[in-house]
Amino acid sequence: AGFKWIRQEFTWEDIEIHGRGDFVDRRNDPAGVDAWAKYDNIVDLAEQYELQIIARLSNPPAWSRAAGDEIGTNAPPDDLSDYAHFVGAVAARYRGRVRYYQVWNEPNIYPEWGEQTVDPEGYSTLLCAAYEAIKAADPDAVVLSGALAPTAELSWRDLSDYLFLERMYQAGAGD
Repeated sequence: AGFKWIRQEFTWEDIEIHGRGDFVDRRNDPAGVDAWAKYDNIVDLAEQYELQIIARLSNPPAWSRAAGDEIGTNAPPDDLSDYAHFVGAVAARYRGRVRYYQVWNEPNIYPEWGEQTVDPEGYSTLLCAAYEAIKAADPDAVVLSGALAPTAELSWRDLSDYLFLERMYQAGAGD
């Protein structure tokens, strides 16, 4: 079909499932399987078919929040260093193979920031932490902000993409 790019989720809750630094999946097999295996296969296939990957890094595991999934499965982690550690591990593993990383997705709308008020400043802090971790692991990587959903909404659950972006810049995301 002539495709040259794919945007592929590298789902945090599916890679670092049980705790920080634990990349063994024991959900269906008590002995565990390598949680990286399916993502390694995806990267191998993308290379085989000459596809560039934009790796979307989102969906935190429940262990990363004291409230678990009560505030939504997409809510950010309590400790941004947990997320930075994860994105750094992904970038280190795929250094030279995956160049583009998207940090989160549509943080300006419900439920992508969880069951809570969208937070441009909080997202900007997360984006900057991810940027530093990814660039430390792979200086040639390109870090992309999560896509913003087009909306004119001004409620707690959704915020105009223009206003959200303006507030991101005010919070230092432009650097």
